[in-house]
Amino acid sequence: MSMENIEAIYPVGRLDRGLLVVGGNKRMYEFVGEYIYLPLYKMVLDKDVDRLKNAVSRCDLLAEGQSEEVEECVHFTDGKGGYDTYLVILRKVRNFDGYEIELQNVSENIRQIGKISSRLGMLRDYLTVSGGALFSYRPADGWFKLFWMDYEQEVEICDMPFGQWREQVIRDKQVSEKDRETFDSFCEAVKNGDQEQAYIFRGNMLNRGRNEETYRVKIQPRTYAGRKRVLGVWSVIRKRNGSRTEDYTEGNHLDSMTKILNRKGIMEYAEAKVAKGADAAVVMLDIDNFKNVNDTYGHPFGDAVITAVADVIKKVIGNSGVAGRVGGDEFMVILNNCGDELVLRNYLRGIKMNVGTLFPDRVGNNKITCSIGVSRSRVDSDDFKELYRIADKALYLAKEKGKNRYVIYKPELHGALRINEAKEDLTDIKEAFYSERDLNTFNRSLANLVLKGSGELPEVLEQMAHVLTVPRVQVFWGEERQCAAAWPLSLMEDSCDASCFEKKEYRELFQNDMLQIGNVNKLEYIMPEIYGMYRENHVCSILQHYLRDDKGEIRGFVTVEECSQIRGFPKLAMQIFESMCMVLNAVLLREEANANKALDK
Repeated sequence: MSMENIEAIYPVGRLDRGLLVVGGNKRMYEFVGEYIYLPLYKMVLDKDVDRLKNAVSRCDLLAEGQSEEVEECVHFTDGKGGYDTYLVILRKVRNFDGYEIELQNVSENIRQIGKISSRLGMLRDYLTVSGGALFSYRPADGWFKLFWMDYEQEVEICDMPFGQWREQVIRDKQVSEKDRETFDSFCEAVKNGDQEQAYIFRGNMLNRGRNEETYRVKIQPRTYAGRKRVLGVWSVIRKRNGSRTEDYTEGNHLDSMTKILNRKGIMEYAEAKVAKGADAAVVMLDIDNFKNVNDTYGHPFGDAVITAVADVIKKVIGNSGVAGRVGGDEFMVILNNCGDELVLRNYLRGIKMNVGTLFPDRVGNNKITCSIGVSRSRVDSDDFKELYRIADKALYLAKEKGKNRYVIYKPELHGALRINEAKEDLTDIKEAFYSERDLNTFNRSLANLVLKGSGELPEVLEQMAHVLTVPRVQVFWGEERQCAAAWPLSLMEDSCDASCFEKKEYRELFQNDMLQIGNVNKLEYIMPEIYGMYRENHVCSILQHYLRDDKGEIRGFVTVEECSQIRGFPKLAMQIFESMCMVLNAVLLREEANANKALDK
C-alpha cells in the first residue's frame, strides 16, 4: 500500500499521529466527508475504538522504513446511521510523522460481488449499442485484436500479428491513399504505445471492403499486472470535418509533456463550461520556487516535477473536473459542481498535500509545494474572463501569504477587485490581509513596549489580535504562570494549569519554542487532557510560543487562540508573532531583573 497508488479503488491517504487526514486520494476525502476536521476515531463504532488504537500502537512498534503492515478490522459509519466493516491497513512512513492508511470496505466488497455479473452484462450491452469497434495490442508479442461487441459475443474483425494486419490493409487498399500517411502514423503510435493519441482517416477496414467510411481512432496505453497493453476505440463518423478536431483530446488541444489539456484546450473548455451556466470553480495553481528547482536540480528534473504535479491533479480530481497546463509550471483546473465549499476545500487540500509528498528522496527538506487561487461561478461572476482574473489574483495572494496554501476568493475577506485597474487591484488584495498601515501601527506599539515597559502590553496584544484576526491573545509568566496580559482584558481572570502545557509530550510538538496547531481535534486521542481544556474554551486553532528565563528554562508562554473556525496561520503571521514574543520575553526578563535588584537593596 502506498500513496503512489492514489488511483486505488479504496480510500488511501496519510494521517497525522492524531489520525487526522492530511492527504489522500479522492476516495479518502469522499470517505471522511463531514468528518474531515476530526480524527478517524470519531467515525469508528464505540466498541472498536480500542481496537483501532491498538493497531496504531502496533504500527508505532514497526521500525521506520519496514515494509510490514498492520491490519485490523473495524466498523466505520456509513453516513446513514449504520456501520460497514472495513479492513484497515496501516504503515509507518519514512520522513513523515504519521501513517499511511488504506481502507477496504469488506461489506461493500461482499455487496459488489453480487452485482458483478449483471454489470458485466450491462457493459456488454453498452459496448454493443455504442456502435464502435474496439482493439487491443500486446507489445510483448505484437498481437493485435480488432472486434465488435454483439451483446454476449465478440464479433472478430481480425486477430493476428499487428504487422501482418497492417500489410493486409495496405495490400487490399482498405485505407484511402490520401490518408496513407495518417494511417502509418497511427500504426507507429500503436507500436510505440507510449502516449494517448487520436487519429482521423478514411478506409473500409470495418465493412470488409464495401463503401469508404471516415474513422476516428483513439489509442490509450495501459498496464495490467505489470504488462503493457495498448487499447483503443474505433468509431465511424458521418463526415470528416477537415482539420477541425472533434474533441478536446485530439490535435492541438493536448499538452504533449503532461498529457493534460494545453492552454488553448483548457481555456476553450472553461469558457464553454461557464457560458453554459455550470456551477464550476476556476482553480489556478503554480509550483512554488520553480525557478530554484530548475536552477538547483536541472531542467530535466524540472520537467519531471511538472509532469508529476499534473498527475497529482488528474488523480485527485478524477472525473470531477478537467485540468490544463496554461504555461511553464502554471496549471488551471475547472472543478464541476463545487457549490459546497467543504467539497471544494477537500479537492484543494488533496492537491496541495499530495504535491508536498513528491520526490522526497531527491529534494530532501526543499519540499515541492504549490500555491492555489480559486474563483467560483455563480458566486464571484458568470463571466469566465473575470473568473480567470479573480482566480489569478487569489493565486497572487496565496504567494504573498507565504506560499504552499490555497486561497478561495471572498470579497468580504480579500477586498473588491477592480477588474479594469490592474495595479490598484493588486494593492487592494494584498492590503486586505496585512496592510502597511496595520503593520506600522503594530511596530509602533512594539517599540513603545520596549521603551515604556509591560504597561504597553494590552495595546500590543490588541494590535496582534487585529493583525492575526483572532479573538484571544494571552501571556502567562512567572513561577505560578499567572496571566500577565490578555486581549480582551476580561481574560485576565483566567488561570492556567502550566503542568499540562509543559509536559514532555506537549513540548515535543514545539519547534524552536513555537507551536502551530491548525486543528486541535488532532489532540483528542493523543493528549485528551489538553484537548479537553481547549474544547471547553471553544478553541479551534492555536499559535503558541514559550518564554524563557536567562538560564533557558521555560518561564511562561504566549497563546493565540482562534475560536470560530479551523485554520492555519500564514508564514508571515507566524514571523510577526515570533518577533513579538522575543521582544516581549526580553522586556519581561528586564523588568523581573530590575524588580529583583530593588528587593536586594
